Amino acid sequence: MGLLGETKPVKKPILGVSLYPEQESMEEIENYLTMASRYGFTKIFTSMFSVPGTKKEVFDYFKNFCDLAHKHGMKVSGDCNTAFFKKMGASESDISIFKEMGIDIIRMDLPYFDQRDVTLINNPYNITIELSSCMIQAVRMALENGANPKNFSTCHNFYPERYTASDLESIRSINKELANLGIPSAVFISSNEDNTHGPWPVHDGLPTVEDHRWIPAELQVRHWIAVGDVDEIIFGNAFASEEEFKAIDQVMNEAYVNIPKLVGQDYLAELLPHGDVERVPFKVILDDGVTDLEKEILFDNVYHQCGETPYYMIRSRWTRMFYGKKSIPERKIDEEYYHRGDVVIVNDNLAHYRGEVQIVLKDMMVDGQRNRIGHIPEADHILLNEVKSGRGICFLK
Repeated sequence: MGLLGETKPVKKPILGVSLYPEQESMEEIENYLTMASRYGFTKIFTSMFSVPGTKKEVFDYFKNFCDLAHKHGMKVSGDCNTAFFKKMGASESDISIFKEMGIDIIRMDLPYFDQRDVTLINNPYNITIELSSCMIQAVRMALENGANPKNFSTCHNFYPERYTASDLESIRSINKELANLGIPSAVFISSNEDNTHGPWPVHDGLPTVEDHRWIPAELQVRHWIAVGDVDEIIFGNAFASEEEFKAIDQVMNEAYVNIPKLVGQDYLAELLPHGDVERVPFKVILDDGVTDLEKEILFDNVYHQCGETPYYMIRSRWTRMFYGKKSIPERKIDEEYYHRGDVVIVNDNLAHYRGEVQIVLKDMMVDGQRNRIGHIPEADHILLNEVKSGRGICFLK
């Protein structure tokens, strides 16, 4: 996104859920898809090779499954392996049976690591082929050998066993390379509901990143938005709760907004970025005594954009331009320092910067030039290191 004027195109991540048909009734599946689709979820990850039965029984099951998913406007990604291909009479050069079932995406549990990957990806049925994101060598080889990048995506793994999931930096590095190659990537988040399940009888969540295992689902989503280079975010375990869906829906509605171009007003208004905008949403716990004007500046300002590379603070560049002529009297606090995560607004004692919203990153002396509005909860501190120069942020009410 540029510092001024119309923003670059913003790609909103696709949201998805996972289903494990061998453990769920069709009634449970339909109820879940009805709820998930209501909150903007449009993809289903499911394991195909774990469903028992003959070729015809498996075919009939997934034909009904896909029909149900499509009724709710959702695409189906079926996790497969070569043994399942053989069972269904398919091969890398003939996946027509998947088209007949209605499968939209085939996720290969393991790639071939040769020209067969290219043949599979370049299939004539408009079925997207999804490889494991960690198999980056196979991704490179497929592209070098002529795979159509428009029919090709990747998905990271999930990890049912505690302490076995990836670290964030490893995933970030892979996603950055995939973004440079033009190949989409998906990650898994984890519901924290009791008695959720995956493909195995383990109930400790199914995230891609270990540090996400026990934090709220909506915070996992906000973290991935802040990290960037993620095209799809999928619940790895089932069933997530309606409360989790509602919280994620609120995050997405706050993170992705359209700002109209303001014409014929103050020239500063015309400089405000407009168009589709991505904002990293922060929660904030307000202090007592915060004024209505301070709340307006914090919550109702359409766009907080970070200034130069943050060191002591994250600065919202625009609020002082629109509120700099308003009076913001000093409110004293009986503390010597502001601490990491404190949210402050510059007051009348530094009139040139009055109205600027700042999030403290390192201890700063309380000098009377800023009013503390509140603080970012400790759990949200994982977002602070991800907000770089030029990023948009917002605050959840």
